[in-house]
Amino acid sequence: MTAPADFSKSVEGEAYFGFDELFYSRTDKRGVILAGNDVFHRVSGFEWKDILGAPHKVVRHPDTPRGVFRILWHALGAGHPMGAYVKNRAKNGDQYWVFAVLMPTEDGYLSVRLKPSSPLSDRIREDYIKLSARERAERLDPEVSAGELRTMASTEGYSTYTSYMAFALGKELAARDAKLGRPADPRTLRLIDMNTSLEKVTQEQMKLLRSFEALQSIPNNMRIVASRLEPSGGPVSAISENYKASSMVISERLRSFVAGRDNLCERVSRQAARALFLLGSNRVLKEMNANFRDAVPVEGIDWAHERKLLRELEERSRHDTRQAMERAVGHAEELSRSSAEIRRLMLGLDTIRVLGRVECGRMRDTGGGLSATIDQLDIFHADIKNRLESIMRLSEEIGSSMNQFLRGESR
Repeated sequence: MTAPADFSKSVEGEAYFGFDELFYSRTDKRGVILAGNDVFHRVSGFEWKDILGAPHKVVRHPDTPRGVFRILWHALGAGHPMGAYVKNRAKNGDQYWVFAVLMPTEDGYLSVRLKPSSPLSDRIREDYIKLSARERAERLDPEVSAGELRTMASTEGYSTYTSYMAFALGKELAARDAKLGRPADPRTLRLIDMNTSLEKVTQEQMKLLRSFEALQSIPNNMRIVASRLEPSGGPVSAISENYKASSMVISERLRSFVAGRDNLCERVSRQAARALFLLGSNRVLKEMNANFRDAVPVEGIDWAHERKLLRELEERSRHDTRQAMERAVGHAEELSRSSAEIRRLMLGLDTIRVLGRVECGRMRDTGGGLSATIDQLDIFHADIKNRLESIMRLSEEIGSSMNQFLRGESR
């Protein structure tokens, strides 16, 4: 049995709705409302005749940054689902927060919204207050505001806004289950765990690139030190040149999967984030569809059509989740192979580094300049190998988790 609506956390000036409830609305491509459920009707405070045919922004609250809607429209316009925290306003001025799951449909867009309660939602509220104030004070263009939101996601450690919202959706579903006294949903927990592993890969790849870029200056330092210790063209100079040439080959290979447009890590992240968001969306769509069984007839709304549309979206999201996961698994396996290849190339650099250490001992570098430079190489080599090992392990975890999910779905 569904738990009763929980209004215990409501405060003055806040529209009431429970954790057990879901908002539903559907619009055309211009954002004009075509349908909505009883929760949307009740909480918004508008009569049906005032909702149907009205632009959805009729419930928009000015405290929601315009950049949020720029991100949403960009994703939906490209045919992709997206999520967002949104602060809305009822007809009487009361406000209410939702986490919205938005999906493109053939003739417009559909939104299912739940009541957020995770610690993340509290942080988002504070960020929105600051950003919306900046929008008004600095007259920020929505695209600039959207960039600020993407930067916030990046600062939190997420490679894309979709990945950030997939994480948020998982957290909100888990928090909602707890509020309603439901047992933890295994699919939701898996969503959160896979997303965490995915973002660890992203963090490791950026640290790896920074370490390797810092490494590039060391051969030059070695050559400068060598010019003081040996005749031109001596062994240390030759070692530094060999090291530089070999490291440039690895650097190019490294950049092909951690830097640049549509790099391998980005492809893993994009497909995995899409799969994880769809995984959470599927659960929301399924529950919303079940709620329509008891829908009260409303003039102007064809509930049979809405149920059919939701069932189709539920099935499509299940299919798209599987497809995105299969692609992410393939990219993750390729990423693991690329990491292993770079690790093998690093063995060649290690050999050159050891030769430098031997030559340093032979020359009895009393000033310590060459020895200190080789020490730097030791540190960077250890760091790079650890990063590569971490990327390989996390890539395998992602692939394994998604394969387990796919096998479970097949059964």
